[in-house]
Amino acid sequence: MSKILLIGAANVDIIGVSNTIILPFDSNPGTIQLSVGGVAKNIAENLKRLELDISFLTFFGNDSFVEYVQSNLNQLQIDYSLSIQLNYPSGKFMSIHRPKGELELGINDFELLDHVTVDMFKTKEADIEKFDYLVFDTNLPEEVLTYLIQRFSHKTIIVDGVSQLKVVKVKSVLDKISLLKVNQKELSALLGKPVDDIILSVRELIKSGLKQVVVTNGTNPITYNIEKSIYQTFIYEAKKNVSSIGCGDALLSGTLYGLILKKNMHESVNYGKKAASLTMEVSTASHPELSRFRIEE
Repeated sequence: MSKILLIGAANVDIIGVSNTIILPFDSNPGTIQLSVGGVAKNIAENLKRLELDISFLTFFGNDSFVEYVQSNLNQLQIDYSLSIQLNYPSGKFMSIHRPKGELELGINDFELLDHVTVDMFKTKEADIEKFDYLVFDTNLPEEVLTYLIQRFSHKTIIVDGVSQLKVVKVKSVLDKISLLKVNQKELSALLGKPVDDIILSVRELIKSGLKQVVVTNGTNPITYNIEKSIYQTFIYEAKKNVSSIGCGDALLSGTLYGLILKKNMHESVNYGKKAASLTMEVSTASHPELSRFRIEE
């Protein structure tokens, strides 16, 4: 089986879901939950539940949250032995959601990752070389992402865009990326202009040399390419909408699962759609009952 290394954030998620329509500048009744998230960590957890051979290289801080994060990774039996310890506070993400799960506001505190350097990876090159797939989130500093993607361009490189501000870090190395997952706003940031027609915008993006892209757009159809052909497919509706956090990570996880199993892109995106709809049904960033059976049924 292919070996997969995920490189990116593992942070503490503080997730608030309002019981009613959110009133700004006021106290809103709802639920608050503490969990371990981070884009790369969410994908690692999903792929572990899908029984793939994964390892996780992340970055630990110097505070009490570290034990909480590592305990979660241990429970999931995720190998994080290549990870790096830094003398800065752990990464944190706080999100506020509407009653049906839509994200109202998110704030990330990832100063920890600003202190990650290229030199930290040079001693790990031989270890990284052992993997077939490298999956990055764009929380890493731009110079680190550029170095890693260029240095290991002979591998299958998968990238999650994360946000409008962060996805532009990979603009100079798009031709080295095998699969990029973005949403419509991240696509706009990459192209440097508002995106009205996603199909035309995807066609423009792949001219940069990017092999495959998957574009989400809320509850609207997902857009993806196979070489120069562009396709759209409707999302799967969740049985109940609890939270949208982690749904994009689940979509990429399911899609990657299909590709590793040598399914075609149409089938792989369908796996991603199923994983995303399941994740919408829980308040955490990953569905604790995600499995091969659940996304293949």
